[in-house]
Amino acid sequence: MLKAKNVDILHGNLLKMIIIYSIPIILVGLIQNLFNAVDIMVLRFVASDEAVASVGATSTIISLLVNSFFGLSSGVKIVLARLIGEGQETKVKKTVSTSMLSSLYLGIIVGIVGFILTPAFLRITKCPPECIDGALLYMRIYFAAAPAIMVYNFGASVINASGDSQSPLYYMIISGVLNVVLNFLLCFILPQKVMAVAIATTAAQLAGAILVVRRLLKMDGICHLDIKNISWDKNAFGKILANGLPIALTNSLYPIANLQIQTAVNSLGAIAVAGNSSSTTISGLISAATITPWATATTVFVGQNLGAKNTERVTKSIFYLISITLICTVTFGILGMVFSKPLLSLFVSEAEAIRYGQIRMLYTVLPIFISGLLSIISNLIQVFGYPTFSSMISILCVFVFRIIWMQFVYVKVPNFHVVVQCFTVSWILECLSKAIFFMYLYFAKFKKGKLKKMM
Repeated sequence: MLKAKNVDILHGNLLKMIIIYSIPIILVGLIQNLFNAVDIMVLRFVASDEAVASVGATSTIISLLVNSFFGLSSGVKIVLARLIGEGQETKVKKTVSTSMLSSLYLGIIVGIVGFILTPAFLRITKCPPECIDGALLYMRIYFAAAPAIMVYNFGASVINASGDSQSPLYYMIISGVLNVVLNFLLCFILPQKVMAVAIATTAAQLAGAILVVRRLLKMDGICHLDIKNISWDKNAFGKILANGLPIALTNSLYPIANLQIQTAVNSLGAIAVAGNSSSTTISGLISAATITPWATATTVFVGQNLGAKNTERVTKSIFYLISITLICTVTFGILGMVFSKPLLSLFVSEAEAIRYGQIRMLYTVLPIFISGLLSIISNLIQVFGYPTFSSMISILCVFVFRIIWMQFVYVKVPNFHVVVQCFTVSWILECLSKAIFFMYLYFAKFKKGKLKKMM
């Protein structure tokens, strides 16, 4: 296996370091999002559109699960980035140890609760009757992988915070190849195709988690996981929760607020669900390539340099990351719309399903630059030490606004266009609100040296 090399976050050519650090994360995000995409594509070739819709009907619930896990693990990244920058070796080691134990415990709890409540989740989203059996099976198998997903995300956050963005890429490639191979193999062996792709995805997630833990055990430096002295620290866990829980809440607001939207889509039938979920997969891939890597780099580069009190490098990091994000999202948003039909055809075959997918892409892919800018600003607020305020803004602009939109606007004009327009408008509101708050933090807190320490 290739030897991973840590990027020097605090020294050297800043723009070059950001790009070198972010490229592996782009590939990681693409492969991770391809897990669900491969499931749908395999079903497209070996099963019916009903099977595709069964997986698609779970998209909102899976987004809730994944977004919550990612949010909690972001707390690890924020805390470690600041502590590494400050040179707090003892606190870094305690945070690493606590992170991995907490991820395992929380993953087990979520897996058990999710397995039990899956039928209720599907009822809430009004999953089409013809999809209910397949969706139930897929979700329950997916929840069995909750501990592995949590361990992978927390472990990858530790590795990323240390400056190593390459190792998670290698592990995700291995997991991705395993997922593809098992998808085809199990689909030929098992009569139940939804079960086959769910088992393949679960096995791939488990493999990724094992590889991440192995890397932490063999890692040199202050982020090394010492299994002989592993322990759980109350203060470290408190800081992880203080920073990660608001982000998890914010991330979970999107799929929770989308439950009513998903319900409206589900009410249009299996064809609409298939087209909508296919479009969601494409937008997820674009987001993984154009938003997630730069958002992760924001946390690590701004966080470590904040800890090291390198003011000039913090300011340059902010400028570079916002600029790169806007360039990437505008470019891929336009390309996504231009090639929307052939892209959607990879997942669905019926013309009506493709039409639904194109409508959603018009409002979520073309203006994805708004979501990209929003993501960077959100991460800046969080790494500056104000994740709760960021969460409060999201509650108002996402959770409350989307519910109001569906209750009052959609009811008066009940069509698919109005359903997906809700995403664009809420992005604009949230982005403007957070931009104003961040400008206050930057000039009133950061420039005057009034930002609080991490621990």
